Amino acid sequence: MNKNHYILKTYCDKIFLVGSGNFWYQKTESRNDKTLLYKIYSCVLFFTYGFMTVLEIMAAMMGDFPEDEKRDSVTFATSHTVVMIKFISIIKNKELLKTLNRKMMMICEAHEEQTLMDEMYRTVKINVVAYCVAVYGSATFYVFEGLRKFYNGSHFVTIVTYYPSNDDDTLAATIVRIATTLVLLMMLLTMIISVDTYTMAYLIMYKYKFITLRHYFKRLRENVDELVAAGKARLAAEKLAQGLVEGIKMHNELLSLSKDIDKAFGTVMALQLCQSSGSAVSLLLQIALSDQLTFTMGMKIFFFLAAMYLLLALFLCNAGEITYQVCTSIV
Repeated sequence: MNKNHYILKTYCDKIFLVGSGNFWYQKTESRNDKTLLYKIYSCVLFFTYGFMTVLEIMAAMMGDFPEDEKRDSVTFATSHTVVMIKFISIIKNKELLKTLNRKMMMICEAHEEQTLMDEMYRTVKINVVAYCVAVYGSATFYVFEGLRKFYNGSHFVTIVTYYPSNDDDTLAATIVRIATTLVLLMMLLTMIISVDTYTMAYLIMYKYKFITLRHYFKRLRENVDELVAAGKARLAAEKLAQGLVEGIKMHNELLSLSKDIDKAFGTVMALQLCQSSGSAVSLLLQIALSDQLTFTMGMKIFFFLAAMYLLLALFLCNAGEITYQVCTSIV
């Protein structure tokens, strides 16, 4: 099993587990998203995400909360609305992504170098781990900040929703606050696996396809030079002609793949740019307007910004690297 196959299959397995459906191009009984039980699981999960987001929007627009909770409600309402649109965008393109998964594995497969694939896998792994640490680091400090408020005589809160209100300290309100925190943690997991790191992994794999193609042309040139030096000019010409035809064919296949990648992930990347800009302004205003910025409050903002800008940087850097590799792959 090559690294592209392993990465994509692993992602499809995890995406299935978090309720987003079966993205694998081969039908298997273990990943059947057409069963009634799975449909109920998926609908309940995403309805819960959507309902919580609606409550966050209502809190931001109509809720009567202290200034810090009001700013948190605006931040979460904005961010989670964007996340829900990302979910819809990815799930809507599920059939396209099934085809993309197959193409991504097949193109250039015969010419992939093990060392290059190991480097690609290591790059994906490091970036995924770094992003997960940033996302759950932020979530952890939101929980710590909620616990700090609780031990200081207030109520525990992480996600600010329209219900419960600020002065509601009943058992039902406490249960809802804890439940929304658990929903947040699950929503982040779905976001990481189904959308953000899935998109990032695709960009990295696509980049390494062009690097593989560039290495292919480099080896072709070296082989032709060796044949010419050995006095086998006719054999060198035939090998060059055959190699160029195959290389140009792979290059065209990769270029055609870019249209499908843009269709499948373009909305996600565009929304990430908007989310990073909008949420950054909101969070920086929190820092500027907070009279007493505690350590946990500062850290939750830091990790939140780190997660957003890390993902945006990974999207932009890999997109730029793809452009560079496209230009140099046939030079």
